[in-house]
Amino acid sequence: MLARLDRAGFSVSAECRGESGAIGGGDFYTIAVRAPGQIGVVVGDTCGRGAEGEAQLSRILPRLHELALSGVSPGALLTELNRTVVSELPMDRFVTGAAFELDVRAGTFTVANAAHVPAIVRRARSRYVSVVGRPSGSPLGIAKNATYLAERHELSRGDVIVLMTDGVLEAVESDLVTMSTLKRLLAEASGGAREVHRILLQKFEECTKGRRADDMTLLVLEVTPTASWISRDRVERCACLS
Repeated sequence: MLARLDRAGFSVSAECRGESGAIGGGDFYTIAVRAPGQIGVVVGDTCGRGAEGEAQLSRILPRLHELALSGVSPGALLTELNRTVVSELPMDRFVTGAAFELDVRAGTFTVANAAHVPAIVRRARSRYVSVVGRPSGSPLGIAKNATYLAERHELSRGDVIVLMTDGVLEAVESDLVTMSTLKRLLAEASGGAREVHRILLQKFEECTKGRRADDMTLLVLEVTPTASWISRDRVERCACLS
């Protein structure tokens, strides 16, 4: 499922697929527009594929959407969602996930990571590309009282942030730690969210051609030039895509 969002000062292009290209599966993402120039984003992956993963996901999505709308911090969101996963899923099932809050007016984005793929950021001013938001805790559902620490980074107009699940990472990368291939592709891409998304998705298609693919989610966000100019009455309270 391909989705695009241009709202609250952000341009977003996202693709979410079940294994072998089918709709559904255990991957997910949610975007909540909280205020002018501020959005919350959660991306994650249940441990089951296809229909199995989709069935598990259906048990936690209502709570995820509720938390995304509530405005809680990324660390608190994962801590609360962890309790839901522990209570709703079998003991041998878990979820990886990363939660973000992007605030253009404050010039920051905050991220907490529960054993999920980190984000890749391309800075508009320097074109420097880096990996941020590495895991700060175990997967959701492993430990009932787990807590998740957040880290804060600078955010500027024109910055591009790439989020994904391991279906993308493991298909494209030979080095899962440095993420060198994805970093290079992001550095070389000339456009914003839609162009970066197109290039990375094309690379994924090349790498998975002729073989069975895992569930995958690829989400690219760009801070647009008008990020701080949108009035509150023009922003919807929530835009959830999953």
